[in-house]
Amino acid sequence: MPNNPPDSCTASTAEIDGHTVITFGGCNYCALAHHPLVHQAVRDAIPNFGLSTSASRATTGNAAPHQQLEDTLRDFCDHDAALLLPDGYTANLAAFQGLASLGVRHAVLDERAHSSISDAAKLSGMQIHRFEHLDTIDAASVIAKLVGPAVLATDSVFTTDGVLAPVHELSKALRRSDHLLLDDCHGFAVLGDQGRGTPSELAFSSDQLIVTTTLAKGLGCAGGVVVGPSAPVEAAREHSTAYICTTPASPALCAGALKAIEILRTDPHLHDNLRRNTETVRTILRNHHIETHSTSTPIFAFTIGDESDMHDLAGAMLDRGILLPLMHYPNGPAPVYFRLSVTAAHTGTQLQRLDEALTEVLAGAQSL
Repeated sequence: MPNNPPDSCTASTAEIDGHTVITFGGCNYCALAHHPLVHQAVRDAIPNFGLSTSASRATTGNAAPHQQLEDTLRDFCDHDAALLLPDGYTANLAAFQGLASLGVRHAVLDERAHSSISDAAKLSGMQIHRFEHLDTIDAASVIAKLVGPAVLATDSVFTTDGVLAPVHELSKALRRSDHLLLDDCHGFAVLGDQGRGTPSELAFSSDQLIVTTTLAKGLGCAGGVVVGPSAPVEAAREHSTAYICTTPASPALCAGALKAIEILRTDPHLHDNLRRNTETVRTILRNHHIETHSTSTPIFAFTIGDESDMHDLAGAMLDRGILLPLMHYPNGPAPVYFRLSVTAAHTGTQLQRLDEALTEVLAGAQSL
């Protein structure tokens, strides 16, 4: 990743050091962060609500768009209750604090769970237990040894490589007093019916399920949410400092999120484009003998050679107008790796340029 931030960007390009490059990074999967109707909804809300309510929702900072978005997310995700938070990080913290207030004392985490899940478990005072990545047998073994209620928590779509958690199998490890928490930051708005997320994609439902997500990735706006049964969600509302002691997302951006959900519901072409582009990129990578997963997520992680080789390759791709991010991100599949993501806004011509650049660069690195 270049050190210099872009001077401007679209959903598929960026201006860096005076040059336009095609970007294959980030998490704006549905390109809604750049959708003109979302922008208009934000502009329309600013005169009525300003940029910030400048207070906690628990005091005087709860504006109409906050409540409308909370209700809309509850219905869209088909859950009993929803709680709107400032972002995905605080959504996890609120969920864990709510569960702790209900007597949950154990957090059973996938060893590669997002750091916000681990932090939330620690800050809520739970005892943390980890199971091997995606290993449902190990998860069941860990839970079986615990005394008292537990929450089994995992990314539903792992941020670094796009792999899906084995949700159905993990749920079988739960005892009646336990909960399953899915961080769906990379599934919400992307997977499932109209973008309802990973549970919809996997046809999974349970009265033990709690889902957290950001609204800043697939939905392209700002905020976070906890959805699930009324008891844990309302416990978070009543007891979580992540909710009570923080200023919420901008009401104008909440208005944008409401418009983004409306677009998800009414424009099937958006997901059609994303699925087509995902399959095209998968084919491109495999044609270059780069191993990829077979899931429906628009995230691809891979390594080529050693760290020095990958830095050289990233630079060579950038020289050809392609930003292919080289990541040093916690809990990734390797200490250093490429993370390529595709959006609904990428054009066929842009994907062809990716293919051509990989052909040129890899031809000069055949020993890797």
